[in-house]
Amino acid sequence: MESWHELESAGRPGPALRGLLLSLGLIFLVQAPLRLEGWALLRPEEALGQGKLWQLATYAFLHQNLLHVLFNGLGLWVFGTELEKLWGARSFLLYCLLCAVWAGLAHALLDPWLSGRPTAVMGASGAVYGLMGAYGLLFRARRLYFWGLFPIRADVLALCFAAFALYSGVAHSSDGTAHLAHLGGMVGGVVMLLLAPAREEWRFWRHRRRMAAHLRRASQKAGNNAFPLLGPEADESRVRLRLDEVLEKVSRTGLSSLDPGERGFLDAASAWLREHRKGRP
Repeated sequence: MESWHELESAGRPGPALRGLLLSLGLIFLVQAPLRLEGWALLRPEEALGQGKLWQLATYAFLHQNLLHVLFNGLGLWVFGTELEKLWGARSFLLYCLLCAVWAGLAHALLDPWLSGRPTAVMGASGAVYGLMGAYGLLFRARRLYFWGLFPIRADVLALCFAAFALYSGVAHSSDGTAHLAHLGGMVGGVVMLLLAPAREEWRFWRHRRRMAAHLRRASQKAGNNAFPLLGPEADESRVRLRLDEVLEKVSRTGLSSLDPGERGFLDAASAWLREHRKGRP
């Protein structure tokens, strides 16, 4: 974590963040003339009851007034600039969108239950809270200035906002602010980050399974007895022994002397050994 501290927080926004801020500004200017609220606003009874699932994402691009869009844009800039540098533009945008969806789901599911009546919601605050949670998780020791005056650690700031959102969502569920959407965006984002290593391990395991299946198919196609050595439970010493035999034949009589099965084994064994070394602890 400490190695990331050379990145400047709240500096010049990257291309994804600039595009996102520009989009929010332009949509705010046209949402009233084009009556975007009619189909893009998140209404829980429509999104979940009538299958209008796009509202779980489109609501985040609408804002009530100029102050609303300015504050959300400021939050995206403060917490998003450094995260985009760390993740890259595509992953940053995907994270923001997924945090907005998590926030929308939290509001659609919990607000009718707590307030007794479903209320419509708009704004990118769920994505802002998701970025705040990610910032607090990845740069937890970083000092920020709350309202530009009070120094506070990034992780403490995120926890304080989460606690406030939870308390307000339960105790003041009818005050017109989607507190549980804020909390849903932050919790959803943090959970995604915490599960990311497990997801990468699963993707690597799946890749190895596919590689093993490919080698089995190649074995059947080539009809060579060496290919079964390259299954998922193959012994590295036996693979290397067979590989040495093939390479010795190449050194004696040349590459052209190999039959199709031996050529295939040479390529497949090299790939298998590379993957086998990656899989070592």
